[in-house]
Amino acid sequence: MTLGQGITRVLNRVGLSDSTEEFKGRARDYINQMLAEIMPLVPWWWLDKESTFTTVADTRTYQPVSGNITGWYSFYDETNSRKLTIVGPAEYELSDIDRSESGTVEKVFIGGTDATTGYPTIELWRTPSSDDTIRMRYKQDIDEWTSSNDASDFLTLGIPRIMESVLIYGAASLYMEQEGDDSGAGREGGNLSRALDAAKLQNLAMQGDRTYKAIPADQSYDGLFRIGTDTVSA
Repeated sequence: MTLGQGITRVLNRVGLSDSTEEFKGRARDYINQMLAEIMPLVPWWWLDKESTFTTVADTRTYQPVSGNITGWYSFYDETNSRKLTIVGPAEYELSDIDRSESGTVEKVFIGGTDATTGYPTIELWRTPSSDDTIRMRYKQDIDEWTSSNDASDFLTLGIPRIMESVLIYGAASLYMEQEGDDSGAGREGGNLSRALDAAKLQNLAMQGDRTYKAIPADQSYDGLFRIGTDTVSA
């Protein structure tokens, strides 16, 4: 399904024409709003990414990914075969207060955002003395979609098929609420809840045969799950 087809399905559920640009734009806005709300909900596998960047000698600060990041998992120096430690501001500053040390990198500090792009930056200790390849694992954010994305499949936009219904039901519920249709919004909200539960189960299955510890009932995952042939208890 393309984003444009998803917009049409939202409007069909709301009872509006998909030939009106104003309606399509509003439906797209609600799909974007729903995506922004569900991305931090659970640790979705489809947001996990891996990439590399190359250090430059005598350069300490980098914007290693051209996009927003919602969480960093790890950094690994492939050139020197060593894991890098992610540290907080206090440890980073105390490691080299005058920032005069150079050599092999050992620590990474998440330094904030770039003033021009708004994307996250990192700072390294020690200041690299050579051009080395650093591998990163992180959780990405997905930028807001525009009309230029309407012809793109959700899959190429980074969204697995099971999440398509979540976005459509959620956007339809928001649209109906805005239109004053509380009954319709409640119905779509129920569909959203059902689709979201199915997506969470599929998200667990993608991580293989793993055990998940019990989490308080007011959080996203309830009970103890065993994915595979074992019994699943909640």
